[in-house]
Amino acid sequence: MTEADKKRGEDATRAAATPAPDAGKKAAASEKGDSATGRFAFLDPLARLFRGREEPAKGSSPQQQASQLDAMFASFDSAVEGLEKKIAEARSASASAARGAGAGEASAEQRAAASQHRMEQAHQAMLEDVEKMHARLGTELSGANLVELATELQAMHADVAAGKDSHSLLPRMRYTIMDRVVKETGELAVTRLLERLQREKMSWPDPTCYRPSATPEEIERSQRRRLAEIREAFLGQDLERTAERVVGIVRGWKSDYPDRGSPLWEDCVLQCVAAGIRGQLVKQAVDQLRQDRELILQHAQASIGKELGAIQSALEGGVHSLEQANRAVAGSLGVLDQIVPEIAWKHVQAQLAGAASGAPAPSGQSERERA
Repeated sequence: MTEADKKRGEDATRAAATPAPDAGKKAAASEKGDSATGRFAFLDPLARLFRGREEPAKGSSPQQQASQLDAMFASFDSAVEGLEKKIAEARSASASAARGAGAGEASAEQRAAASQHRMEQAHQAMLEDVEKMHARLGTELSGANLVELATELQAMHADVAAGKDSHSLLPRMRYTIMDRVVKETGELAVTRLLERLQREKMSWPDPTCYRPSATPEEIERSQRRRLAEIREAFLGQDLERTAERVVGIVRGWKSDYPDRGSPLWEDCVLQCVAAGIRGQLVKQAVDQLRQDRELILQHAQASIGKELGAIQSALEGGVHSLEQANRAVAGSLGVLDQIVPEIAWKHVQAQLAGAASGAPAPSGQSERERA
């Protein structure tokens, strides 16, 4: 071996023993990657799932592979456990909602029961105050009498309501006569109530809250207008509504009555007193009509006979048009709706007016005309 060959061999040996310039950097990068594996270890199981049957990473020992697999299984178990917990929570929430719905139904029943209880208490309180006002105004109506009167008025309403649109003679006469009696006794009741209030030096309560700048003239106009509206509404009440007011029931209020003793409460008390006076007058009128039934029918017979003759003549001569038939029916119903009730009311009017004043009123003159 020549000297040149020996030199080349020594150089190769030194090159193999001396690290390459980049080797230190590569080793440092490898160490850095290993240290970062702890933060991103959760990616290793997923990476291996997608590598399939790839060869194990160089430098990875069997112990490291087993550790990574255990971590994957632990992550999987944790995920499944989390899902099961969510499902259990959802089921629990659904059951709670169902129980809440049942509780809501029970609460609705409880609220209805509480509302009914408040309404009954309000009715009782109103009836007590109405009875006291009757005593104060001297109407001679008491609690027991009021309940009995309301029951009788309800029965009258049931008897006559069916005849409202009837074309049969007696049911329609019964309804039209009672309708006239109810309207006229309403006028009488208002007049008598106002007289008693004046005698007791009482004014009608006013629940209106006027603005500070309202003038006395404006307040007076407002009060007159409100009293006129109350009067109109009262006169328009039928027997059924009158019967309710007699015992202090205001259907529209349900359980939401105003505060006891407030102006609106006292306003209602007076309207209920008026209803009691009216109911008493209706009862007296009906008793009188029943007593003098034959006499009233005799007075009405002539008018009814005329209309009956007209209808029979139309039938015998033949009805040639619908208009002619309608005129004949309208004429006969007009007798029942106007003439017969007028005869009946005039018959009882004098007795009702005389019962209040001690002297009979002039025949044919209504309480409205006298007032």
